[in-house]
Amino acid sequence: MRSPIAGLIPRATDRPVVDVGLAADRLIQAYNAKDFDGMAAMIAADLDFAHFNRAFVLTSRDALLDVLRDFASQYVPDRHFEAPERVTVAGNIVVREAWYAGTAAIDLPGFGAKGEAFRLKFCSVMRFDADGILVEWKDHG
Repeated sequence: MRSPIAGLIPRATDRPVVDVGLAADRLIQAYNAKDFDGMAAMIAADLDFAHFNRAFVLTSRDALLDVLRDFASQYVPDRHFEAPERVTVAGNIVVREAWYAGTAAIDLPGFGAKGEAFRLKFCSVMRFDADGILVEWKDHG
C-alpha cells in the first residue's frame, strides 16, 4: 500500500540546498556597503519589489538599483540596516525584522528633516528562487 504522504516529501537531489537566510544577510551586507554591483548579482532582473506603506512599487532590478544608488548618494548617504532583531525562514522565504537608520541629507518626508537622524523599524519579506536569487522583496515600515 502506498503511503498517503508519498510524493509530498521532497527527494534529495544533486542540487545543493541554498541557505536563504544567509542569502538575505549577504544582500543586506551588500546594501549597507553600497555594493550595488554585488546586489545586482543577487537579484533577479524581473524583481517584484514594493515598500507598502510608502506606496512604492518596482518590477525591475535595474530600476530598484537606480533608486537605491540615488538614495545612497543624494538623500541618506549613511543609510543602513542594523543587525536584525529576528529572522524567520520558511522554505524559500525570509522575514527579516531590523531597524533602518541614517541621517537625511535633504528634507525627506517620512524619514526626517535635513540633518535629522532617523531610525525606523522595517519588516522585509524576501523570496528567493532555487539558486538563491532574490525574486521578491516587500518592505513594511
